[in-house]
Amino acid sequence: MSFKLLLTDVTSPLGKALEHELEREPFKLLVPAAAELDWSDVQSLKTYLQKHQPDLIVNCRGWEEAFYSGGQAALINTARELAQACAEVQIPLIHLSSYTVFGGDGKGTHSEKDPVAPLNDSGRAFAEAEQVIAASVPKHIILRLSWVIGAYGDNLLTRLLSSFLAGASVTVNRRLRGAPTALSDAARVAVAMSKQIYCGADNWGVMHYCSSDACTEDEFAEQLLQLLIQQQLLTAEPSISLVDSDPTDEPLSAILGCRRARDYFGIQARSWRPSLLPLVKQWLHNREQIKAAQ
Repeated sequence: MSFKLLLTDVTSPLGKALEHELEREPFKLLVPAAAELDWSDVQSLKTYLQKHQPDLIVNCRGWEEAFYSGGQAALINTARELAQACAEVQIPLIHLSSYTVFGGDGKGTHSEKDPVAPLNDSGRAFAEAEQVIAASVPKHIILRLSWVIGAYGDNLLTRLLSSFLAGASVTVNRRLRGAPTALSDAARVAVAMSKQIYCGADNWGVMHYCSSDACTEDEFAEQLLQLLIQQQLLTAEPSISLVDSDPTDEPLSAILGCRRARDYFGIQARSWRPSLLPLVKQWLHNREQIKAAQ
């Protein structure tokens, strides 16, 4: 009997990365079209689940939008619908979340057991989605991620690249610390967990994943700038302006302790540094394609 996995989103950068990883696996991947499933209707979701009977759901729907003003509703609503439907038909769920659930406690590394105390709208949305799922779905994994970077979408890497190649001044905070995690690396971890669940793993709860290489925001920006200089990719001279004060609207640290993912699933963290040049080249390729299509 084939293992059926429902992926809730394949349009966002994270959803596309997950789909790309899952297509390599011997799963029957369910990606419902709009005509098959109305995500705003919990009864439509229940009907779909009863008809197709997936063995596992991986949810990243609304993850990208949750970081933007007014975009948090999709994350919360999908979490509520999935929690209700999964509880009724008893389907395990892997739900993607974020370091933004943490507050201004000043901790250098957040563990899975640390209390959540979000400081902004996106953090509050991620925290609410987590609470809804944890309260209703016995077999769940809430997978929190640090700074996610990639060649697509709006993230720290793409914002810096756009500014650097335009010769603009970039403002970064030297107090903010994170562990940049490539989209493909985050997807690798979610798929590794899915494969072990397929093989009978029975480990649930909150898990963390981030890269093995922590840095400050300005260190990441400087590393990227040096790479662009080495590759002779700059046509104008950008500059970096430093902010040296604690932020009030996000956690000082996005570094996550990943003990449970390592102990329960054997997942080893990878460095973001070897992937930086390939990501830059992919971003440049994407930009050229967009220009050619215009």
